[in-house]
Amino acid sequence: MSERASAAASSCSSSLPTSWRRVEEAPLTVCFGRPDGWDEVPASELQSTWRSPDGAYDLSVKRDRSYGSTPQAASAGQLAWYRDTAESSMADIEVTTHRTRQNGRDALWLEIDYHWARQSEPRKRLEVFVAGRAGHVYQLLVDTEATAQRLAEQRRLFATARESLRIDVSAG
Repeated sequence: MSERASAAASSCSSSLPTSWRRVEEAPLTVCFGRPDGWDEVPASELQSTWRSPDGAYDLSVKRDRSYGSTPQAASAGQLAWYRDTAESSMADIEVTTHRTRQNGRDALWLEIDYHWARQSEPRKRLEVFVAGRAGHVYQLLVDTEATAQRLAEQRRLFATARESLRIDVSAG
């Protein structure tokens, strides 16, 4: 990798809408944008999650190698976990997969329609999987109820979060 590409990979700088704030998660070697006023859900060593003030949207970034080192393997493993309703509490999952680019790399974008077990309200989850260094795969997602108004806002949130996502970020 060239010095310039390496510097770009380690930089958290990107322009954000005025109503967004930068999140730097050094343990996950990632930074991304999230809307102002969102609350952080207690983080884990693999994931950072933020919730909208009204609780309608979740935005999460995960860095993991549990399911493999490619977007295809990671998304297949994650979907298998989602389909285990006893583990994930998700039911009646339908998935549309798109090939895309993220951070200059091949990636997978998933649209997941589902509902929570023992609830009937439809939900939608938009996710992108992109391979990083050292066998890790980054997963960015935005989840919400599947109503017309929420889905339009979800697409906007997902697009802005994807634009701001920086992976394999070095500390300091």
